Amino acid sequence: MKKIIALVSISVIIASCGSHSDMNVDVMNLQQKKDSLKSVYNDIANQIAQIDEQLKAMDTTIQLPLVTTQMVSIKPFSHFVEVQGNVETGGNALVYPEANGTITQIATREGNKVTKGDVILRIDAGMLQSTLKEVETQSDLANQIFEKQERLWKDKIGSEIDYLQAKTNKEALDQKLKTLREQIDMYTVKAPFTGVIDEIIPKIGEAANPMMPVARIINYDDKYIKADISEDYVTNISEGSLAKVFFSSLNKEYEAKVDRTGDYINPNNRTFKIHISLNDIDAPLKPNLLADVRVQDFKNDSAVVIPSSIIQQDRTGNDYIYLLEDNNGKKVAKKAILKTGLSYKNETIVLSGLKGNEQYIDKGARSIQTGDEVEIISEK
Repeated sequence: MKKIIALVSISVIIASCGSHSDMNVDVMNLQQKKDSLKSVYNDIANQIAQIDEQLKAMDTTIQLPLVTTQMVSIKPFSHFVEVQGNVETGGNALVYPEANGTITQIATREGNKVTKGDVILRIDAGMLQSTLKEVETQSDLANQIFEKQERLWKDKIGSEIDYLQAKTNKEALDQKLKTLREQIDMYTVKAPFTGVIDEIIPKIGEAANPMMPVARIINYDDKYIKADISEDYVTNISEGSLAKVFFSSLNKEYEAKVDRTGDYINPNNRTFKIHISLNDIDAPLKPNLLADVRVQDFKNDSAVVIPSSIIQQDRTGNDYIYLLEDNNGKKVAKKAILKTGLSYKNETIVLSGLKGNEQYIDKGARSIQTGDEVEIISEK
């Protein structure tokens, strides 16, 4: 029995070894077949790629990205700070009377030019005029008495007290006359400076009082604009800086100069004042006329300048544009990394990355990538 069992075991072991050997042979065969097919596949793929390139070269219906191009410009570049300001003049004043009373005379008209001290209007001072005449009569008598007493005193006639009383009375009346004349002069309203009468407010017969203005006078000889500029430009804007002043109501722009800058920084809005003279501008400028002011804070007479709209930015924050490059007769896009500076009016100055003789892709640049072949069209 034991012999039979041993013979069966040996038979099973022999059968198992034979089966394992056959399996290894099958795996090897499959692997060789796979490698052979991969080689054929790669060969076919290369042939297909070559045929695609040939078809692409022969196919006239393939659509390349359409783009327009421009040449990089080398030209002057300026940057301006834009603010608003109002026209002011050397004199723009409301004139107030110094006394109460009824207006008896208006000595000028609106639009007339007046000189400093010219009469604008007069206020009734009848009571003071009457008092002045009485005091003038008393003063004449006091002067005569004093002159006689003075002569007598020089001749050693009369008393010193009589002489001193006559002198005191004369001087008191002289002072009273002076005071009355100054008071009467307050009833005459005069021009405080040379200018033009812009407005006369009351009419003859109406009451005047020191709380209400009676006229406005303007001096047009000194016209200027004051504006507030951020402290960021305190080193860039100074006396002599170019300013372009646009009046929307006149629809005209004029060039002027900054003739003075303030030395004080306003702590509330962190600005300083600039003064722009308008005396050389021949225009009908009126006080408080609104103006858009552009003050030049940077200028480069020969700068590499490109349109701001074509500048793109990649994921790392680099500014770039696409240049046009010739690659074996094909027009291909090439990415150019730039270092840019100030921008103004859709123009940006390029500090590095361009020399100024390049041809850049304008329209269509946002739909292409580096290495793409493009077709140039004429811009209408």
